[in-house]
Order: sequence, then C-alpha cells, then structure tokens
Amino acid sequence: MWPRSEPLRWLLLGLLAILPGAGGQALCAPAETNAPAFSLTTTRHELEGIGHYFRAVATLGTNQLAFIVPKGYLIRLDETARQLRAVETEDKCSITVRLFPTPTNAVDKASGELKSSVFRGLVLERHGDARIVEELTLSAGGSAGPGFDFVWRNAGGFPLQSRIAFIPTPAGIVEFHLLTSAADKEEFTYALNSLMLTFRFGEKGRIELPEMSNKL
Repeated sequence: MWPRSEPLRWLLLGLLAILPGAGGQALCAPAETNAPAFSLTTTRHELEGIGHYFRAVATLGTNQLAFIVPKGYLIRLDETARQLRAVETEDKCSITVRLFPTPTNAVDKASGELKSSVFRGLVLERHGDARIVEELTLSAGGSAGPGFDFVWRNAGGFPLQSRIAFIPTPAGIVEFHLLTSAADKEEFTYALNSLMLTFRFGEKGRIELPEMSNKL
C-alpha cells in the first residue's frame, strides 16, 4: 500500500459517498425481478513494445459491453452493483463505469433520445450541493447521451470535480463517472475520454473486440 496524503484521504471519502449503498443516492431505477444473468470480467492482453492492458467485458443476457481500462489504473469489480471502478495508482482520480436499467421517464418519445433534464435531476439528487458548470452531449460506442461537469464537496469539505455521462445501450444506461480533485480535472479527463473511445456494445451475442495496435 502506498502512503496517502490528507487531500487524497478526502478524495477517497468522496468516492465512498457516491457508491451505491454508501449513503448517497444511486442513479438507477428499481431493481428488476427475473432479470437476465449478469457477469463482469477483465482479461489481460499483451502489446509488443508497450506492455499489457486490461479489457473489461460485461454480459447481460444476450447483450455484451466492453471497454479498455486506462493503463496504470487499479481495477475494482463489483458485479452486485454492476460496475467497474478504475483508480489511478496515486489515488488522484477514479473512473467508474456502471450499468443500470433505463428509468421509465428517461426517453423522449418523439426523438428517442435521453432527456437531459431527467439525468440532471438525478445528479442533483445524489449531490444536493453540486453546482453544474457545463452540460454536454457525450458519445461512446456510436451512441450519445447527456453529460455534466459539476463541482461539489464531500463530507469533509474537500472540493471535488466530476464529469458524468449517461449513454443508452440495449442493455440499459451505461454511466461513465470521472471523480478527481478540482485541480486535477483537466489531466484526468483525457483518461476518461480514452476509455469511452474504446467502448463497444452489442445486442445479440458476442461482439467483435479488435486488439489494440502499437502502430499509428
């Protein structure tokens, strides 16, 4: 274990505050009954001249989702919460990828797109003191959904910065959540963007997962 400074300790407390069952409001619909089986695994792949990387694959019934974890991040799997949390090795940030059922009121019937207002409300429900500084449309796997940059303070008063995106898939909503200190936000947004660029999903059976290349 590496030593943790006082600011990093507050960042870890912030992480606990947003995880399901840890005192915060979870951004999800009520649990489904008779839901299809869910699995979440990671596999290690070698890339000549660069080293190894980890790919995460989630399966829900006939649906499959996959993405590559940023290099140098520690991986925490939680199949019960249907999430993977990747933590930067010095605890300066975390990226959580989580799957949850699409809320019944979340889709605009005319356009078929997710309603930004619904997910804005969910963010503010989870973090009552949050200040949304920017609303975005973010994409992953060829699908687009609402995103938000917001600042907030954890229980210890430490200032935190988050970027969160909600991407619709046939399996449900995939939430991508970057959490870091306000000072480090720009540095680690790149890691979130890199992860989202590798995201793929398929509705029926296994999806094609191309290997990474060490060539441009």
